[in-house]
Amino acid sequence: ADSLHDGAALGELRDMAVTRPLAIDLCTGLHGWAEGLVAEGFRVIGFDLEDMCGQFGQPRPEYVQLVIQDVLTLHGSQFRNAALIVASPPCQEYSYMAMPWKRAKALAADYRSGKRDVKRLTALFDACFRIQREACEASGQHIPLIVENVRGAIPWVGQSRWNFGSFHLWGDVPALMPPTRRGSKNNGGSWFNIGSPGQKEVGRNPVHEL
Repeated sequence: ADSLHDGAALGELRDMAVTRPLAIDLCTGLHGWAEGLVAEGFRVIGFDLEDMCGQFGQPRPEYVQLVIQDVLTLHGSQFRNAALIVASPPCQEYSYMAMPWKRAKALAADYRSGKRDVKRLTALFDACFRIQREACEASGQHIPLIVENVRGAIPWVGQSRWNFGSFHLWGDVPALMPPTRRGSKNNGGSWFNIGSPGQKEVGRNPVHEL
């Protein structure tokens, strides 16, 4: 697995335009967040378990570096120099449990009863805010975090601060939020071109069998 501390990775960072502020993209997928951030003048380091651009044959945006590493293993202190942290944890289970199907309702009931571990369900979501806290402590100043996910996540992680249709944002939303009239989303799917491990198509939220 690549690491932010590897010599090759540090060399790649030195080759980037160092005048650009740094954004960290957790669960980066197909770099939907990163593409927009680069357009706004950021350089981006994205973290994920797989190279989704490689899987789908899509070019990686300029000024974007991918690090193959489990977000759960990251410590936020290494992001002390970041100007912004964004994240899009996988939404499959949240979306599935929001459906009116018997199996979906039974799965949600298992979590509510304690038969299944809610901490496992929300682990990546919780890790994003832990990483932010660690980054802020290391930097001595507040580093904004914005997490994108679906409406179905609300019963499990709390009320979102803003939404565009069914796509919801948590965290320091005012740090990045455009007026509603400027919002856009892919046809029939996610506001961002997000990918997740095992996804079979792009331009929409992933659909998986659970």
